[in-house]
Amino acid sequence: MPGTTQKRLLLEMFENLPGIAFMLLFRATDDLQLAGWVGTVLAASVCVTYVRNTLRPQPILLGINVFMVAITPVIEGLIMLGYRNAATLLTGNIATLVLISVFFTGAILTRFRTDGFLNYQTSGTKQKRAHSAVLLFVCAIAIVWSLLAGDNYLISLGIPLMVLFGVHQLLRAGTTDQQARNGAILACTSSQSSVSEASI
Repeated sequence: MPGTTQKRLLLEMFENLPGIAFMLLFRATDDLQLAGWVGTVLAASVCVTYVRNTLRPQPILLGINVFMVAITPVIEGLIMLGYRNAATLLTGNIATLVLISVFFTGAILTRFRTDGFLNYQTSGTKQKRAHSAVLLFVCAIAIVWSLLAGDNYLISLGIPLMVLFGVHQLLRAGTTDQQARNGAILACTSSQSSVSEASI
């Protein structure tokens, strides 16, 4: 039986699975329909874990997984209804649409959730808003990049997402370091007070 930490790690890997499976399957088969439906099923499974509170969503992955649940059924529905041009337009702009989904998910979380576009605790509301704003700004740049980068998903989508995840981790690490320093200062001050009281 896996322990608590192992379960959390497995769930985090599962949360990443829809996007990874889509990219690998599409690269291997060049079948966008197959890759899309596999991604949709996996993303729906991840969203079930969100609803059941089994997994706390990583905000960037939440935007990706919500998008993946919706996009293939929408495209297939448009084709069935005879709107092939609209379906082709969506298919040709998948990378940009993923990033737009992440951006709007982040904006909604920033407006309505305590942690904003983050999955870590900040030192206050001001820092939360600042970090969320940085991530939204990076995401906005990524959207523009995806429009200019061409059809290669690795370049138009993979690189922007790596940068976005990297910035998120950098901000989180900075917050953790700051909290550790503040904790050390507080512990040192408390220790000095105890020594002073003992000497009296």
